[in-house]
Amino acid sequence: MARRRESCRTRIVATIGPACSSKARLRELVRAGVDVFRLNFSHGTADQHRQYVKDIRSISKELGTGVAILQDLPGPKLRVGAIDGSVARLRTGSKVTLCEGRRTGDAERLFVQTSGALRRVGVGKIVRLADGHIDLKVLSRRDGELLCRVLNGGTLRASQGLHLPGGTAGVRAFTRQDRAHLELGLELGVDAVAISFVRDAEDIRRVWKFTQARGARPFVIAKIERTEAMANLDEILDVCSGVMVARGDLGIELGVESVPLAQKRITRAALRRHRPVITATQMLESMIERPHPTRAEVSDIANAVLEGTDALMLSGETAVGRYPGSAVATLVRVARELEGAPSQSRLVDQRLDPAGGPERPAEATSRAARVAARSVQAEAMVAFTHSGRTVRLVSSQRPQRRLIGVTPNVDTWRRMRFFWGVEPMLVPRSKSVTEMIADAEQRMRENRKVRLGAMVVIVCGESVVSGGTNTMRIHRMGQFTSGRKTSKRTSATKSKSTKAKSTKAKPTKARSANTGSGRS
Repeated sequence: MARRRESCRTRIVATIGPACSSKARLRELVRAGVDVFRLNFSHGTADQHRQYVKDIRSISKELGTGVAILQDLPGPKLRVGAIDGSVARLRTGSKVTLCEGRRTGDAERLFVQTSGALRRVGVGKIVRLADGHIDLKVLSRRDGELLCRVLNGGTLRASQGLHLPGGTAGVRAFTRQDRAHLELGLELGVDAVAISFVRDAEDIRRVWKFTQARGARPFVIAKIERTEAMANLDEILDVCSGVMVARGDLGIELGVESVPLAQKRITRAALRRHRPVITATQMLESMIERPHPTRAEVSDIANAVLEGTDALMLSGETAVGRYPGSAVATLVRVARELEGAPSQSRLVDQRLDPAGGPERPAEATSRAARVAARSVQAEAMVAFTHSGRTVRLVSSQRPQRRLIGVTPNVDTWRRMRFFWGVEPMLVPRSKSVTEMIADAEQRMRENRKVRLGAMVVIVCGESVVSGGTNTMRIHRMGQFTSGRKTSKRTSATKSKSTKAKSTKAKPTKARSANTGSGRS
């Protein structure tokens, strides 16, 4: 079986679009290092998204890797409509009229769907297009239309964002259109859903209620792109599965000069709460048209990695860019270079100290495992998980040792692709912890992940079913196969070890991959 090559420990998220819509190109991106494919539901049809999911699952099976799928909902974001030729070039100093409607526009007349929001924009106000790349000044209003002068021109693509002063004020994140999109996403079996323009924890709870009523529990990723979300960041992190630093709209809301500090704050807060964080928007914007990145872009990627982000996301670079494979390869190269730097470990260490007060047993066990792995110079850490929570906690400690996540659940196996540094491994369901460890050891030896006789640190619970993480074992590879059961163990509770038995149980799907309280 042809397998993907090793990637970096930082996860790579790639957006699907016309530039990479073929199955051959998707396969190329997986080989280049993509862990998660993003389906942007602001674009494309239901049939197109259905085909993407089918192709991704087929490629995952072919390459033996659990590539995850992230559905990104549009939210209440305002967008321009169709454009003749799909692209309009707005020249600085020219005039353009913004109109309500669903007709096809051009460089002189753009149609938008704003539900009357154009009527609330005053003369002299600034309208921003394409993530703030293009600025328009309102000269006059007439019959709900805005005549504008282009202050800063540029290329505008169909369906790109439109930012009006107060245009989405008071609008909840999870819209009626989002519900229809999510119905399709759940039908297709997406692994995670990103919620746009989250304001507070209630936006996330509404999504949990919707998915649970339909018997599904995908990861719920909160996109932080509003001033209200920054103000309510802690409460949002308490209920979501992870967050995305959506720097495009966040820059428009806060001002571009405020984005770097906001990004650092979001990343640190997510690390402390053991939530994965995705850094997005304009990571390699120049590579949409050019084969090589700028030095500024490389520095931007490096800073995100040093801060401890779990994932880096490409948008237009892979969706409509000329060099999608090269863009992915660039992220991988830069991330690899930084992940091995001593400075990364020190910087992340500073963000891993408990926020204060006693830790929960699962968090304390994961922290202790990281220290133990370093102390005994373990070759790897192995986290056993049913829902994904255990491996998420260990990943959030940013261990410098190899981290292998072991699960019998197919859903969890794929969702581990959102967690920094985890190598997912799918194993049969076991009847005991000892049997589970023996099965994983055999699989690791078959795949040559860890040497025979090497020391590994194991993190798990005392029960093989979903439960609390409370056990750390220092284990030497080959102990079970040689008939010895002498693993050193640190545990909140004691249990008797039994001889490993073979099992023919097949991998099963996770029945509880997440909950409304934010556990994952």
